[in-house]
Amino acid sequence: MPRKGPAPPDERLDPVRWRRPSRGALLRLVSVAVLLTTAAAVLWIEPTGCVPTDSTPQPSGSSDRSTASSAPSGTARPIPPGSVGVPVRLADPTALSVVRPGNRVDLLRLDGDRDRTTPVASAALVLDVTGADDPVTGGLLLALDPDAARQAVTASGRGFAIVIRPG
Repeated sequence: MPRKGPAPPDERLDPVRWRRPSRGALLRLVSVAVLLTTAAAVLWIEPTGCVPTDSTPQPSGSSDRSTASSAPSGTARPIPPGSVGVPVRLADPTALSVVRPGNRVDLLRLDGDRDRTTPVASAALVLDVTGADDPVTGGLLLALDPDAARQAVTASGRGFAIVIRPG
């Protein structure tokens, strides 16, 4: 049966009228939108200065000799099969600023006087560059065959020089 009489006050059918937000409300809405956009951008963009670490635990007694993961730069390349990783300190450390992991270099030993060089390795793969900003601690990690590695380690002289190969 239909209801007779006036409708209760909480059941009104007046149209909803939209009002412009006040200046303060508009400022709050814009501030919230800017903060949410900034938070989304911070979460979305990966940082460039951080180096991801491998947190996978190694079984006890095993060591991973196929990669140079102990290097601090995080860009070290794996040692190719049949090669060994040899750290080399250059006589002229300014060359560290132009060589990158993955480059191929010729390794030369500087003998007694600086005018004479002896080739040690040809087209050696650069695995890592350490300390390019500090000449005292900087060096290269090269992948050398065992004979060239032995020659590089036992060599006496004034240091090493490199020639960067194109490509």
